[in-house]
Amino acid sequence: MMENVDTGVDGLNTMLGGGIPSGSSTLVLGSYGAGKTTMGIHFAHRGALNGENVVYFTLEERKESIILASKSYNKDFTPYLDKNLFLLNPGTVEFVEMLKSEGNFKASIESLKPKRIVIDSISLILMVAENDVLKRNVIINLSNALRDLNVTSFLLAESNVSIPYSSRDGLAEFVSDGVISLQNRYDDSIGSTTSIIRVLKMRLTNHDRKARPYSIGSNGIEILAKSELFQ
Repeated sequence: MMENVDTGVDGLNTMLGGGIPSGSSTLVLGSYGAGKTTMGIHFAHRGALNGENVVYFTLEERKESIILASKSYNKDFTPYLDKNLFLLNPGTVEFVEMLKSEGNFKASIESLKPKRIVIDSISLILMVAENDVLKRNVIINLSNALRDLNVTSFLLAESNVSIPYSSRDGLAEFVSDGVISLQNRYDDSIGSTTSIIRVLKMRLTNHDRKARPYSIGSNGIEILAKSELFQ
């Protein structure tokens, strides 16, 4: 029987029928402020809380910013840091160089024996890659390395402004087992913002295919997984 991995967000677990498949890679898409990093913090914290080894690569934010954000959502990383939660902040160019070979990436983290990995963000990696061939190679090498390591991963990415259900580069979703979209919808006429989440793809699961509202507050992301507001 397939094992489900707790995402750390109860409403998302409900939408997925219990969690994401163990060993899978999930792309989390969204524009700025949609909650991608918050989702990654939930996922990493739940793994650490469960005693799993977790590696969180932060390429856009300083480590101190991620730790501060984790505390603000009552998902404090501090008790687990360098014990079973490893917060890494490599240079983006250095990271791209490492991903030119899937063996280099695996060798860099194998000793940490991770069960979960968060990469924040894939978009920055692809932005630094010099050409389309390198972009494809980097994504494929990363995907293969994650599978070989048998880890469950969240890959965070900026959505395309014109096509919000696609990543900015349109590459990572094709090598991911799952795709989750976080989207802010703005109504300027009344000055309101509505946040919706949709599971666009999740292999091996009979997932919810409807858009659901969510909010971000003092406990992080809360999804109203049974709401019928957005059908």
